[in-house]
Amino acid sequence: MLILMIVLGLGSLAFGIATVIYYNQAHTATTTLEAQKSSAASAARADQKASDAQEALAAAESPFRSYIAPTEYGAFEIKFPKNWSGYVDQERSASTQVSLILQPDFVRRENNTDILAAAHIYLIQKTQTEYLKQFASAKGMKQTPTTVSGLSATTVTGSFPDKRSLRQVIVPVRDKVIVFVSEASAYTSEFDQILAQAKIIP
Repeated sequence: MLILMIVLGLGSLAFGIATVIYYNQAHTATTTLEAQKSSAASAARADQKASDAQEALAAAESPFRSYIAPTEYGAFEIKFPKNWSGYVDQERSASTQVSLILQPDFVRRENNTDILAAAHIYLIQKTQTEYLKQFASAKGMKQTPTTVSGLSATTVTGSFPDKRSLRQVIVPVRDKVIVFVSEASAYTSEFDQILAQAKIIP
């Protein structure tokens, strides 16, 4: 009987010691895991803060700023000189869903007419074929293939019926077109820069 009690006592003692050891190991593992999580979260916050600061610095140093269309309009991005003025009209249910006017000075209207724009960008609910039909019967109009934001596009030049356009660049985007219009010859190089930096999601 005494031997049995001794064995049971030793077993209980061993179980108690093992329990304490396993508890300490589990506690240490939990503490280590929480410390690792906290360290990782702190590092992620620091990385994000550094990334945000770098982006803010790049934006401050860049000579350009951006218009980014809402997601429902395709989220296309148009960069233009930071010191220019811009005006945008967005109409969800209209044929022309986005009309963006960019000017080096004020965006003006005189006698109820917009002055000629350095760049005028439209998002129109027409296919490229439908849009180009208006130039089919116009004399002296020339269509040339080009590329904008990696997408095949068409440049149209000549005597436009609207009496304003010097050049139009039509970019098909699904069932719509984005039309870049140059109206002021003094800003041809800036217009080309705007075209070159456009980001359009196909």
